[in-house]
Order: sequence, then C-alpha cells, then structure tokens
Amino acid sequence: MYKSKEKIIGFLDNFDLDKIPVAVVLEAKRAVLDTLGCMIAGVDTPLGKGLHKLAYRFIDKKGVTVFGLKKKMTPFMAAMCNSYMANAHDADDGHRRSRLHAGGIIIPVALAVAQENNNTGKQFLEAIIIGFELAYRAGMVTTTWEAYHGSAMGSTFGAAASAGRLLGLTSEQIINAMGIAEMQAPNCMLMGWIKAKKIPMVKEGMGWSAASGIMSAYMAESGITGTLTIFKSDEKICEIERLGHNFEISHHYFKPHPGCRWTHVPLQTLQALMVKHKINFEDIEKITIRTLSKAAHLDNPNPLTMEDAQYSIPFVIAATLVDGEFGPDQMTIEKLHDPQILAVAKKVNIETAPEFDKFFPELIKNEVQITNKKGICFSAQSQNVKGDENFPLKDGDIKNKFAWLSRKRLDKNQAKAIVDEIGSLQEKPSITKLINSFTNKMNKPGDKT
Repeated sequence: MYKSKEKIIGFLDNFDLDKIPVAVVLEAKRAVLDTLGCMIAGVDTPLGKGLHKLAYRFIDKKGVTVFGLKKKMTPFMAAMCNSYMANAHDADDGHRRSRLHAGGIIIPVALAVAQENNNTGKQFLEAIIIGFELAYRAGMVTTTWEAYHGSAMGSTFGAAASAGRLLGLTSEQIINAMGIAEMQAPNCMLMGWIKAKKIPMVKEGMGWSAASGIMSAYMAESGITGTLTIFKSDEKICEIERLGHNFEISHHYFKPHPGCRWTHVPLQTLQALMVKHKINFEDIEKITIRTLSKAAHLDNPNPLTMEDAQYSIPFVIAATLVDGEFGPDQMTIEKLHDPQILAVAKKVNIETAPEFDKFFPELIKNEVQITNKKGICFSAQSQNVKGDENFPLKDGDIKNKFAWLSRKRLDKNQAKAIVDEIGSLQEKPSITKLINSFTNKMNKPGDKT
C-alpha cells in the first residue's frame, strides 16, 4: 500500500491543468457537457420527480442546486439527486476496463462542492480529471467478470478525491477520504437484478456513490481517517504507476443512445441491416440476437418501467424497427404500451454465444439475424459500437446529444449558450455563477420554489 500511496500523493501534488495534454482537457469538457445533458433529461422522469420530493427534506438556504428545483439543498443531497438524475435514461458515459459510468457520479459531486466553495472553472476541471483517473483505476482493480459491482463502488473513490481537491484538502487528507470511501462505497452486485428482470430506479447505486464520495471528503476534512487498501498487489499497483502518464479518461466512451451499453451493439448492427436491406418491421417473421452470456439476460420482451426498457434488448430492437431510431423519444412510458413495438419485441429471441465472452470488456461481439415472412434471412456480426474509443462520437455528436437530452427544458439558443460556456470552462472565475446561469435557463415556472 505504501508504494501506491506515494504514487497517488505525487500525482495529486503535481497536478496542474496547465500541464495536462490539451486532448485530455477537451475530453473532460465533453464529459461535463454530456453529463449536464443527462442530468437535465433526468429532471422530468419518474425518478427525477421522486428525488425532488425527497430533496425537500434537506433544504439549505445557503446550499447548492438540485436540477429542476429553485430552492437550494445541502451539497450532500444535491450530489445524490443530480447523480441519480444523470443516470435516469442510462445515457451517461462509461469506461470499458473499469465498467464504470463515472461521469454521472464525479461531475455532480464536483458541481455541488464547487458551488459550495465558489471554485473556479480551472479548479473544477482539475478535480474532475483527478476524479476520473482515480475512479477508473479503482474500478479496474475491484470489478471482475465474477464480481460485477456496477458503477457505484469504483466511482466513489474518484468522487471522494474530486470533492477533496475542491475543498482544498491536502493529498494525505484525500488519501484518507479514499480510505473512508473504501469502507462506505455502495457494493451493488448488479447482475442480481438484471437476472431477476426487475430493474430498480436507482439501478447501479450511482447517487449513493456520489453521496458517499462527498461525505468521505467532508469526514476527512474533519480529521477522520481511513485506510486505502485496494491497490495492494503488484498487479494492482501497476494501475497507479501510470497515473499522470496514461490518462484513462481518454479511453472512455459516450453513448449515442439511452439504455444499457449491452443493447447498443445489436441496435447498431440492426440499423446497418435496416439501411442495407430496407427492412420493414411488418415483414419480419423472427429476429435472433446472439450475444455474450451476461448480455443474454437482457431478454425481457415486455418491460413495465423505463428502467426495465433500458435493460431490454427486445424492446430496444423493436422500438428501433418500428420508429426507425432509438433515442429519448423511444425511452418513454407511452412507448412501453405501444402495441406495434410489443408485437415486434415478442419476435426477438436472445441466444447466448459463449465464444463472445473472451472478448469482453474490450469488445462486445454480437450477431443479428432477421428472417422475413418469405423465409429470407439477413444477418451481420459486429464488435464495434459508436461512441467507443475506436469509434468515438465527434464534438458535433456530443453537442447534438446535449440538444436532444435537454430539449424539454432548453430551446436551441439556450442549449447553444451552455455549450459555448462549457467550451471556455477553464476561464470561468466562478462555478456558482455558471450553474446559476444554467438553472435560470432550464427552470420552468411550474418548478417547485
């Protein structure tokens, strides 16, 4: 542990945004914009409305912003609510090796603490990059094929580090915060509820990871100590050795669609087949999806909630065939009752392809077979999914995604104004003023005051 502790302290002590590669800073800004869009989209979901009711137990006149509410809340509650809302559509960013959706945890935490302390844009970006780098490494050493903790556990370490940085903690105190986080990070074994086909609104525990991370930093600030042990073996220390040299934030992905990432590969394979063969959903007799063994559990043809739909390959495939696309307009309660989508979903068969498992998590291989009513079969295999490191979303894609995620709250001019603000984030003298500007644009007259 001593060796990894020294490396982390060295990384923290020497970290300066002005010395970070420009590409890394740009990736952090892309992550901020993407996460803000996800948070705004989450405001008007059933989960968002429930969180707003809960937040009113924690009003703080000197507090910070919960998106969609006009009154301020404690930073602890704001971080938790905004994080859960960031994941409401399951459209937030991810990272293959760690299997985390860290942006939806670290960025809400950083927003809450930066507002509370009136940090600058530069300080905010520094904290975010530090949080991503330590979260991804924590995820890589705690998550295995057998023990799949979801996003919550590993991201808590990064959230604690990010909050600690913005609070002005020493590097030793940040190590303590991460050690405290090790004791109280949510341990979400997500395959249990995936196999049960009853997806909870809180899914991977992301909001509680944010809450645990920010509280770990506050506890360290108060003199409470923790012991960081996860980087204890030589194999795990090697992930820390690369801190500050190989930026893992450069290897994460952005989703072009809502829903679990495991649904996106067959979705995009299907879209290619639809274009090539001009497939009409009314002509289809049968659809077969061959995928890795864990993804094969996403076979629910009749999802009852938005969360069920996000983890249903049959629903995603059927909605894409019927509507010709898959975005936030398809991830609605109304679409769950669409008779055409439900009829097509019943034609989707999911088959396990064990030979695909060995490629995961680097690749998600799949095969889509569509048989029409004349007995003609169209098929294709794919292992690349748009948004991944080897097939990245362009800046224009991220901006367009922000526009469609925020469209219920922002008009085009308002969305563009926020995009422009994020572009010059490191020059902002106050995160508090920036967030107040955002919320003034997005809040509606009917929002709680």
